[in-house]
Amino acid sequence: MEASRRGFIKLVLAGGFVPFFAPSIFASPSIPHERSYTQFTLSNGLRLHHLRSRSKYLSTALVLRSREIMSHSGLAHILEHTSFTGAAGDLSAEEVKYRQRRLIQDGNATTSPGRLEWYASFLPKYAPDALQLLAVTSLDQKFDAETVRSEARIVVQELLLEKYSSEGEIRRKFNRLVFGPDHPRGVDTVDKEIALAKLPLRKLVSKLLEYANLIRLPGNMDLFVVGDVEPSWLGDLAERYFGKYPAASGPMPEMPAAQPTRKYTKISGYSRELSRPLSEVRLAWNTGSTITHPDACALLALSDYVNEMLFRELRERDGASYSPEAYFEPDDCSGILGLSVKTSKRPETIERRICAIFEAIKGGVDPTELELYRERWELQRLKVAESADSLLQTLVDRVINGCAVEDLDINSVDAERLTETARKYLPTYKGPYFYVELRGM
Repeated sequence: MEASRRGFIKLVLAGGFVPFFAPSIFASPSIPHERSYTQFTLSNGLRLHHLRSRSKYLSTALVLRSREIMSHSGLAHILEHTSFTGAAGDLSAEEVKYRQRRLIQDGNATTSPGRLEWYASFLPKYAPDALQLLAVTSLDQKFDAETVRSEARIVVQELLLEKYSSEGEIRRKFNRLVFGPDHPRGVDTVDKEIALAKLPLRKLVSKLLEYANLIRLPGNMDLFVVGDVEPSWLGDLAERYFGKYPAASGPMPEMPAAQPTRKYTKISGYSRELSRPLSEVRLAWNTGSTITHPDACALLALSDYVNEMLFRELRERDGASYSPEAYFEPDDCSGILGLSVKTSKRPETIERRICAIFEAIKGGVDPTELELYRERWELQRLKVAESADSLLQTLVDRVINGCAVEDLDINSVDAERLTETARKYLPTYKGPYFYVELRGM
């Protein structure tokens, strides 16, 4: 399944909507003096990125980008599931699973259009064995029949939950609307993936082996490591375990830009997380401002300001919601601004109230009020400054997308620019946004 940091698009993951308000957006855009960044290119083309930090554990990511992944999302999904569970290299499936449990304290894998990612965190003493395991599971999977049979069943169960749940239907509708039905992130592949996972075992194994040969491309891979280890030692390990595979590369995926939202669309459904009389109101729209757009910084600051205004007006003044939340999450093809409000009030009333708050912000941001946020932003930045996982995600985004949200200095946005941005991007009532209404069951 696709996994990303976009708050609304986290709907793609099982478990429902997770609004974005991660404090990692406040991490420092510069690397402090106690950190150093080193980049190696191995003999076969794989790139190693190391950020030395005070962290006493290693946080790693291996990112494979390929146009073939975009063309075969169902196979990539199954391949993701067989990572760390099936036979690889000279290791049996049982040996891979045992080493994964013993060496990697926290790990997972994700797929998205054009991209496969493996994440693993472990103690430095396990670095040689953990990197060797990561190398063989990503570059030399064997797709033994028992593992493929077991994981294909799990994939089917996951996809059936996505297909037949109310939340899954909302997720797919939203993706089609915000990106477009032909965009790689808007295409509904659930039925195709279910059919693929249900193929006869021998045929599925054959397809996976053929597919793996297309995407085992060291020249299309980036290995990211954050932690307190010597760069030269890490480079030697990477060359030993990843560099032994033959050089190969292929076309990189090209992600088209998603068009800005231009009309009002209403989506309704039910949520298993809510019981009557509760409902959830979501507003979201694509601003068209990607992570590298000049307005991205101001939009990030605006989302936090909107978040504060929602809390003040809907919770403290109206008593209409316990925890309203707003977010802005830009990436390489879109910039989605949105919010979520759980309430016992009539959803239509909340929609009008939200838009009234937008109009008040467009009327002018109080500079004195804005100053109150700056030290809070600084506190959040300091809280995550030494998080290896946050630093890792920042490093991945910088290399893959050319920029990370951590590079957007929201403290540089003054009240005048914030007001200007609000007038440009906040919609009017029933303007260009997606209105999602989820009722309790």
